Amino acid sequence: MKAPMPKSKAWKTELRSRLSMFSNLIFAGLVKNAGKTTALNAVNDLFEDRTLGLTSIGYDGEAKDAIYHHPKPSISVRPGQLVLTAERFLSETSKNYEILDSWGHHPQFGSWLILRITSPGDIRMAGPSSLSELLEGISRLRHFGAAQIHVDGALNRLSHISLNSTLQLETTNNLEILSSGIILSTGAALGNTLKEVAERTQYSLELFELPAYSVSVGSPSNPPQLDVPVNNNSFFYQGIWFPLPSFLWNQDLKTLLPSQVEILYLKGALTDSIYFALRAAGRLPQELITRTPAHILLSPKVWSGLKSRGIRVKVLQRPNLLLLTLSPWHPLTPIPTELLAEALLPMVKVPLIDIQKQHLWLP
Repeated sequence: MKAPMPKSKAWKTELRSRLSMFSNLIFAGLVKNAGKTTALNAVNDLFEDRTLGLTSIGYDGEAKDAIYHHPKPSISVRPGQLVLTAERFLSETSKNYEILDSWGHHPQFGSWLILRITSPGDIRMAGPSSLSELLEGISRLRHFGAAQIHVDGALNRLSHISLNSTLQLETTNNLEILSSGIILSTGAALGNTLKEVAERTQYSLELFELPAYSVSVGSPSNPPQLDVPVNNNSFFYQGIWFPLPSFLWNQDLKTLLPSQVEILYLKGALTDSIYFALRAAGRLPQELITRTPAHILLSPKVWSGLKSRGIRVKVLQRPNLLLLTLSPWHPLTPIPTELLAEALLPMVKVPLIDIQKQHLWLP
């Protein structure tokens, strides 16, 4: 196995160089207790010379783990940083901020706020979970000077925005296209053995590396109609897209679909139940398309079966996976990150990092 890059300024320089080109960094964990917040704090510290805008997708900030009751790390902030959060949590935050902006009203969290941090401390964040509100908040963070946005996310809440390779922010003057990158966290908490953790992580990485669906260019006299109608389930047959009902699991698929389906697009999740229904009806397509990897909710066993049948799977939006962070924590069977790295290095295309030990393994 390759030895990790030693702790030094070069370690931070290497990490920063891989992240600095992205306007938005989204942090997600494959499982709770995978070290996502630790990764967020560490990356925030890499950019002390930038005005960072921090927010989260929904709320995921309990002080103690709900199952094992051990303390969870809080999000650290420093003067000059901007935070998009909800009014409800101000009473639980030390007075180390000034309010720059307020708008909207969430029925549970109250108004959305833009804060400027005035002194070092910790903060609890609860950001918008809807696409429109999150884009509005990010636009306001940039208006107040945020040079880079760091989003505390969760894999099951990334499907509508965070896995996009770009974020489109409507500004007063133009439409900005801003590059986004994903920092993914995994660790011993994902399974009970090294083999389980490696296999489950590999499955997730495989989804992140699925090819993006691209439209072929036809002749001017016979242009293909391959643009996916993204707002509806649909299938492609003999050069034309046909709409399908929103819910497929309870439909007569044998009637709805032709016997030779070229492409099937699913607006929502690709689940085991949908796969089994298509298989039972004899209507498995040659190619399946989902919006993002986060929309694929197949069990590893079903995923293997789908691949063995030669079915191609593509996504409309392929994420930029930048780093995979490793955590040894498990309530009963912790696994050293050196062993995790050794098991994962042959299958990864991105750097692996142990934030706590400051170890970085390059692919």
